[in-house]
Amino acid sequence: MTTIIGVDFSGHRDDRNTWAALGNLTGDGALLLDGVQPVRRADLYDVLANVPTPAVAALDFPFGVPRAFAEFLSRELPPQDMAHIWQIVSGLTAPEFVAARDAFVGGRAGLPLFQREPKRTGDFAHHRESYSPLHTVNPNMLPMTYEGIRMLHRWHQEHARRWHVPPLKPAGSASKTVTLLELMPGALLKSVGLPYKGYKKGRSALERRDEILGGLAEASGVGLPNLGRVRMACRANDDCLDAVVAAVGAAAWAMDSSRFHHPERDELADAELEGWIYVPNSDAVGGSG
Repeated sequence: MTTIIGVDFSGHRDDRNTWAALGNLTGDGALLLDGVQPVRRADLYDVLANVPTPAVAALDFPFGVPRAFAEFLSRELPPQDMAHIWQIVSGLTAPEFVAARDAFVGGRAGLPLFQREPKRTGDFAHHRESYSPLHTVNPNMLPMTYEGIRMLHRWHQEHARRWHVPPLKPAGSASKTVTLLELMPGALLKSVGLPYKGYKKGRSALERRDEILGGLAEASGVGLPNLGRVRMACRANDDCLDAVVAAVGAAAWAMDSSRFHHPERDELADAELEGWIYVPNSDAVGGSG
């Protein structure tokens, strides 16, 4: 079996609102959920540092920053890849990271917002509903980006051969590896034809959560035989639901990563530096209940 983890990540100062769904993928394509619960970031680090392998963990924070900002942070040495950016960002305090963002955006005054706060190449091309990692107003992406990247750097420093972060090449054996997958729950829901807006807040939120829960197995192609054990929690809390959706994405990847949208050759260099949101191709989903 493959260990599966889905994470709805929060960079909140009080270390609240991160949720993790844990389970195992069986040989016949069923995700058996052990449970879903809120976790502190330090606990999440420990879980992934010790989880049985092979494993796939889908996390919903930006694994990198836009190339222009990466080059702004590393003016003396051109940034090489995500791992290089993780090192640079981890050398900054949170206020220093915010100040660097403000200086970068302030230096582009007069440009349209999408150029002052550029999106990553893959996000701009394929996920127009996403926000730039540099966005600060409803939602503020900076705490999530900063804390998530620091976690990636710590994992990379302390357990380098344990991790595979697509699209970077794996450093170790697949059977002993934890694949860390950048995945946005809303983008996955959109790719499989389920509601991806309006399920968090609003008068129709509960109805749309029910639609997601009712259709997630068939739409994703991942069997969910014990989804009922977390259904009430997912109906009550959208962060919980996002963690379960991320876990389903991780399971779908473990079943067949070729079903996912990967960077094209001309996108690969940017994806290796900036990160890449992985979702299934819309014509390669469904088929299991």
